Amino acid sequence: MTTTDDHAVSEEQIRFDLPSERRLYESLSDYWHPVAYASQLGDEKPIPATLLGEALVLARLGGEVRAFRDLCAHRGTALSLGWVEDGALRCAYHGWKYGSDGMCTEIPARFGASIPPRARLTPFVAAEAAGLIWVCLSGEPRYPLPEFPYFEDPAYRMVEVDVYDWNCSMQRRIENYVDFAHFAWVHDGVLGDKNEPEVPEHGIGRVGGELRFDHPHMSEPADSAKNASLENDGSPVEVEIDYRLFMPNTILVDQSIPQLSQRYLLFFSVCPTGPKTSRCFTFMGRDYGFDDQTDQDMLDFNELVISQDLPIVQSQRPEELPMDLSAEVQIRGADKVAVEYRRWLKEISEGVL
Repeated sequence: MTTTDDHAVSEEQIRFDLPSERRLYESLSDYWHPVAYASQLGDEKPIPATLLGEALVLARLGGEVRAFRDLCAHRGTALSLGWVEDGALRCAYHGWKYGSDGMCTEIPARFGASIPPRARLTPFVAAEAAGLIWVCLSGEPRYPLPEFPYFEDPAYRMVEVDVYDWNCSMQRRIENYVDFAHFAWVHDGVLGDKNEPEVPEHGIGRVGGELRFDHPHMSEPADSAKNASLENDGSPVEVEIDYRLFMPNTILVDQSIPQLSQRYLLFFSVCPTGPKTSRCFTFMGRDYGFDDQTDQDMLDFNELVISQDLPIVQSQRPEELPMDLSAEVQIRGADKVAVEYRRWLKEISEGVL
């Protein structure tokens, strides 16, 4: 591309001339994103996934998780329709076989013939951690993988919530998850009380690739499904919550119940499947109620909260979070987390790290 004075314009300048929201979306390729639960991917069958509009195939090859563009080099067939055979990925259409590095190792229709160098797949960097499969499209993630130190701790019981998709941007979904002011209204009697809507003072700061903040005090109904298995006298459950927001898409909610010396955990991560669509993954953890009924109670509780948030968030316009802080009204104190999150996203869109 050239300007009218015939001077070349750099790819970086072209990108910067795009609207901020579009620049942010393109910049997300430099970060780890969840694309599937590790439990979804077996040893014999690949699975499809979508990240930032890119169709992926995930497979366990050579003992490791691999991610490729879901496209056979021969006729463009989805490799996720194939299977794993002898540590390699077999295409369902003509039987082409690909090794863990993405190179074609066998073309059944040409016995003994050499394999063209172009017969290879497009690989992406993948990792398995905290019960999820993560992919970074650029191959150079800006920050380390999000941490969930309790995931394999036997002191906690983990529940995997079914994957769900929303028609909103990843940023809108994440902001909704950490919006303190909506608890009293959207989740009245579940997570908050509309008679006590004021958001308490709370601290916030950056630590490495994280936003860390707290909710110093919140009172929850004792009879909610989430609290039903607690050994409580029926009085409201007083909680203190620490948040770790691993930029740009993952949240660890560490909720302590001081009066009972117990803990409840949420590990929530959002995949931007497209600019205005997102896929959500959640683990719920606790150090009490190690039984199937409590598992179901927790799932029912989570489903209730999600169903209350869904119509609200999907109604928001624009679906992409505005990078201009003046585009929407911000309230000092109550919107502190949202403001800091948006500021960091703006820095990501502008390449400021």
